[in-house]
Amino acid sequence: MRTSLPALCAAFLASMYFRSNFGIVGPLIAGELGLSPVEFGWLASAFFGSFALLQIPVGIAFDRFGVRWPMALMMVAGATGSALLGSSSGFWSAFTGQIAIGVGCAPIFMGVLYYLGRMHSPDKAERLAATVSSVGSLGALISAFPLSRFTAEWGWRAACWAAAALMFTSAVAVASSIRRTPSSTSEIEPGQGRKWRPVHLLYLVPICFTLSLGGTFRNAWAGPYVEDVFGRDADLGAVLTAVSIFGIATSFALPFALLRWRGRSIIIGTYILGLLSALLLGLLPNASIFAASAGLALLYAMGNVHPVAMTEAQAWLPDKMRGIGLGALNTLVFLGVSASSAVFGALADLHFSVVVTYGLIFGATAMALGTSLAIYVACPPRYGEERGAADAADGS
Repeated sequence: MRTSLPALCAAFLASMYFRSNFGIVGPLIAGELGLSPVEFGWLASAFFGSFALLQIPVGIAFDRFGVRWPMALMMVAGATGSALLGSSSGFWSAFTGQIAIGVGCAPIFMGVLYYLGRMHSPDKAERLAATVSSVGSLGALISAFPLSRFTAEWGWRAACWAAAALMFTSAVAVASSIRRTPSSTSEIEPGQGRKWRPVHLLYLVPICFTLSLGGTFRNAWAGPYVEDVFGRDADLGAVLTAVSIFGIATSFALPFALLRWRGRSIIIGTYILGLLSALLLGLLPNASIFAASAGLALLYAMGNVHPVAMTEAQAWLPDKMRGIGLGALNTLVFLGVSASSAVFGALADLHFSVVVTYGLIFGATAMALGTSLAIYVACPPRYGEERGAADAADGS
C-alpha cells in the first residue's frame, strides 16, 4: 500500500478535478469557440453522460480483468481527451474530448472502492477509502480559485494540457503500483439471499437521479450564472472556492451526523434545504452575490448524501447482485447531471432576460428536487428484518 495508496489518491484527485473544472474553463471555451447555449449545455453534459453510461461495463471489466489495466488504460484515454479539448477548434472536437475525459474518470471512484475492498478487511478498506476520498476532494479546490488564476495567466488551453499530464502521470502510477485483484472470498450460503424484486428500489430512482443536480451548477452553470447576473467583474474563482470548501467541510461532517441521525432523516433534511435554496434562487436569482454563493453551496453539498443513499439501497440488494445494482443506481446519479445540464442549455436558449432565464433554471431544479423528495417520503421502504440492517449500516 506504500505505493498503491498514493497512486489511488492521485487518480481520485484527477477525477475530482475533471468533475469540477468545467465551471472555470467551460465559459472560456464557449467564448473562444463561439458556442451557443445549447452547445455549451451538451458540452458540459458530455463528460457526465459518458461517465454514467460506463459504470456498469466498468464493474463487469473489474470482475473479469481486475482493477489495474482497465483503470489505467481508461485513464490514458482521459488524458488524451483533455489534450484533444485543449487543441479543439470547434464544438465537435471539444465534445469528443469531453466524452474521452468522462471515459478516463469513469473507473476511478469504483476502482478505488473495488480494489481496497478486495485487498483488505471491510474496516481497513473503509478507513483507506476515506483517506483517498479526503485527499482526492482537494481536486475540487484546485479546479476553483487556483484554476481561475492559472487560466487568467496562461489560458484555458494550457490548463487542459496540464490536466492531461496529471491524468497520464496518474495512469502510469496506477499501472505500476496496483497489484492484481484477488477473487472475491465472500460466497453466498444457500438460502442466505433475501427475496428481492427490482420494484423494491424504485422509490430511490428519483433521489439518485437528482442527487447531484447541485453539482451541475458547480461543474458548469455557476460560471455563466454568476457572470451573466452579477457581471464579469464578479470573482467567480472565489465563489467556486467557497462552494467547494463548504462541500468538503460538510462531507467530513457527514460521518458524525450519522452517529446521531438515521441516514433516511439526513437525506430528507438535505433535500428540504436544497429545495428551499433552489426556490429562493429561482425567485430572486439576482438578490446578491452572497445569497447566490450560499444557495449554490447548499445545492452542491447535497451530493454528499450519495453514499447514504447507496447504503439504504444495500438493505434490499442481495449479495450476488450488489455490484450491478449499485452500478445501476450510480449510473442514474451521473445521468442526472448530464441530463440537467442539457435541459439548462435548452432553457438558456429561449432568449429571455438574464433574470428570467436563471429563474427558470433554478425553478426547474426546485421542481425536480421537490418531486424526488415527495416520492421518497410518500413511498418509504417496507422491509422487515432488512430495516434493522439498514439502521445498523447508517449508524456505522
